[in-house]
Amino acid sequence: MLPFGFPPETGVFIMENTNQYTAWIKTIENNFPDLVRPAEIGLSVISQLKINDIKNPFALVFVDVPSAGKTITLNMFSDLTELVYTTDNFTPASFVSHAANVKKEKLEEIDLLPKIKNKVLIIRDLATIFGEREEDLLKNLGVLTRVLDGEGLELDSGLHGKRGYKGEYNFMLLAGSTPIPPRVWKMSGNLGSRLFFSQIRSKEKDENELADQLTSASWLQKQELCKTATREHVDKIWNALPNGIDWDKSKDPREFLVVIGRCAKLLARLRATINVWEDRWVKEDKESYKSSDPIIERPDRINQLLYNLARGHSVATGRRQIDQGDLALVIDVTLDSAPRTRTNLFRLLVDNNGELLTNQVMGTLNCSHTTAHKEMEALKVLGIVDINEGYGATGQEKNITLKEDLSWFLSDQCKEIRSAVSNSVAAASKFVPVRFIPPEELPASLQKYTSDKLIEDFEKAEEKGEI
Repeated sequence: MLPFGFPPETGVFIMENTNQYTAWIKTIENNFPDLVRPAEIGLSVISQLKINDIKNPFALVFVDVPSAGKTITLNMFSDLTELVYTTDNFTPASFVSHAANVKKEKLEEIDLLPKIKNKVLIIRDLATIFGEREEDLLKNLGVLTRVLDGEGLELDSGLHGKRGYKGEYNFMLLAGSTPIPPRVWKMSGNLGSRLFFSQIRSKEKDENELADQLTSASWLQKQELCKTATREHVDKIWNALPNGIDWDKSKDPREFLVVIGRCAKLLARLRATINVWEDRWVKEDKESYKSSDPIIERPDRINQLLYNLARGHSVATGRRQIDQGDLALVIDVTLDSAPRTRTNLFRLLVDNNGELLTNQVMGTLNCSHTTAHKEMEALKVLGIVDINEGYGATGQEKNITLKEDLSWFLSDQCKEIRSAVSNSVAAASKFVPVRFIPPEELPASLQKYTSDKLIEDFEKAEEKGEI
């Protein structure tokens, strides 16, 4: 039987390679079914280190509420001791230290940047960085942004003068965090965010599942099984590619590259920053909004990084060219790497054939009429939707429709790609379907905005002969 590897004379994957990847996935699914997709994305980030032309660090943060599986996912890769550098306490200042209590000639020994060159930095909790004061947060995001350019980092201080590293300093970053505060999105958007995100979305267990959990194998035992399977799989990839892989980009199907480009353009808009926002009310309870022009980054960097992620997934599964299966991860990460309200609203749009009414946004996002309109208006400012007014019997409802240049996300091809996940992952990633709020559940002050309530009142009045 042929060994696990990528023989250059064939340019195709080996079947045993696919079997090995399938066995790894099965181990994760048997022990932590909700974490299959996060683990798959994490391995795709790590595998980019074996593609010789990749010089851009890829930073991915797993996001969810506490105890959702972020640390378990990161720990699956922690036994790759020659490949990863793990830490529980991290500040961007540690990349190039200017510590006052360390002599200058000793600082190089504690600098983090040279320790992680061509490796994977695993940070189990990045939330401490995101929770800092605004001025400290801005400083730290600035340093992190520069380091993630992959060109080293040089800093000046009054104590030690100029210190740092210049040249190629490529590395990958995996981290965990609780949900990202809005101010972090705004600041990172102004700086040009280099971070990508993946929502864990582990489903909430009922009381029977929690009871079963107490009598089954401990999570530590399950985690060890996953760590062992991960180590074996990664070792086979690294042993098969001692000199890395020279990727032939010309063999990647153009239609898949176009899909990655569409995702890059969408993400650039979704995570853009609107720095000035003003709500104004005019006659007859109609609101209007005034905002600054959004800061929308050019999609070029996102495009390259998403392509690298797709290629990393190809290497992880034993291939040297991307295929449609790699695109599912690209779309997932795209739709997770922007403020959650925006991405949830975009998913709702796609699932509802590209249009939504005010009431549907209120009912599904569980928000007020004013908040629904504000979020709808934000998507308009970002160039994602068009808004039409005058819907409902009172004309107070609005209707948003997806922009024509984003219509591919409504296509059968996109639906096919998004559905390319295991049943367990699909269950963990399921979104609340679009629904209306029954008028009687709304506060009286909002009932006038629902056409159903007015029609009901009209019909009752008609039955009584009042009209």
